[in-house]
Amino acid sequence: MPSPARELLADRDFRGFWLAQTCLAGIGGTMRFTFVWLVVTLTDWTAAEGIVAGLLGLPAMLFSAAAGAWSDRVDRKRLFTTWTTVTVVLLTAFTIMISLGEVTPLVTSIAALLIGTAVMVNPPNVNAMVPLLVGPTRLINAIALQNGAMNAANFVAVIFAGVAIEFFGDFGGFALLTVLAVLSLVFMRPVVIPAPDIGVPTESFMRSLRTGLRYTWSTEPVRTMVLLSLVLGSSFSVMQINMPRVVESDFGREAASAGAVMGAFGVGMMISSLLVANRPLARHGLNVAIFIGVGLGGGQFALSLARSWRVAIVVMLLWGVNAGLAMASHRTILQQATAPEMMGRVMGLMMTGFMGGLPIGAAVSSVLSVWFGPADTMTAVGLCTIAIAVALSWRPSIVRLI
Repeated sequence: MPSPARELLADRDFRGFWLAQTCLAGIGGTMRFTFVWLVVTLTDWTAAEGIVAGLLGLPAMLFSAAAGAWSDRVDRKRLFTTWTTVTVVLLTAFTIMISLGEVTPLVTSIAALLIGTAVMVNPPNVNAMVPLLVGPTRLINAIALQNGAMNAANFVAVIFAGVAIEFFGDFGGFALLTVLAVLSLVFMRPVVIPAPDIGVPTESFMRSLRTGLRYTWSTEPVRTMVLLSLVLGSSFSVMQINMPRVVESDFGREAASAGAVMGAFGVGMMISSLLVANRPLARHGLNVAIFIGVGLGGGQFALSLARSWRVAIVVMLLWGVNAGLAMASHRTILQQATAPEMMGRVMGLMMTGFMGGLPIGAAVSSVLSVWFGPADTMTAVGLCTIAIAVALSWRPSIVRLI
């Protein structure tokens, strides 16, 4: 008997979708590294990384909810191909500017804002496609497979970006992002995305968006899962911003080593996600309480204590295993609890947290890293994350969820 993961990947449409969203995810995570490393090479001002990272995530913070509402109103595949094409154009232009030596911190900031806007449209749309492609009995397997691939791509692509930067300079990292965007378009082209059983909302766009906000705030456990997304997105961004500087200044290593450290998280997440894809988790509420409430903040705290890049790789690998288990249960709870007609809007609000938390994390990082330094900033943020996540998740209404 084929495993659930093999069964899903044997379906042409799901396989093409899975490959396309994996390439797209590789862009989303890796561009944080490539932009931050580019700024590290352009200026010694430590707050600059936070500013550029904040601009990269600002569109997601402001517009992910609207992107989710848009996904509920239009053809989802057409929305995907349109904005992925825009991403290809913008990445190509910026890569050429880097090759010509025309980038400055100001130009990089503008590019981060534009590319961040193009990239942020698709994540809510992609997440809303999953229930349309698989039946309810395979939803947890599909989510685990999707999460594993997305997050592995997020971080494993960083390893390749680090090596590309090592050999070709900053041009190499952004050229890799451009290739990933083109591949995403190629893989999505033959995929057929079924139309949802519900009709297009008849209310105006703004009223539809407000309806989604009210629904999310008034519906448990949807509200708690979305709030946890914001906490984790903000907290994790602090690590993504500060770790390259730690590798460069504290460990005395270059871009390839920084990429290896960041990429180890994706390897760990891929391992645990593939396990879940074939053997679904039970007790999702308890998993969220343990692996999110304690594990994700605890991982950042442990990472901040690492005193070499090799130790940091081990910590990141274990932290990634924890994250794969955490996100599989988080997404399953959220998608099972969300009404089909609200799926795009709720996924948009979830991505507002995960991706839009970047400006919050960037602001925190810009202030604290000047006072305490990058490593101690991660220590403080890791402990604060544990406190907030435990308060949200260690409640009977969450822990008892099946």
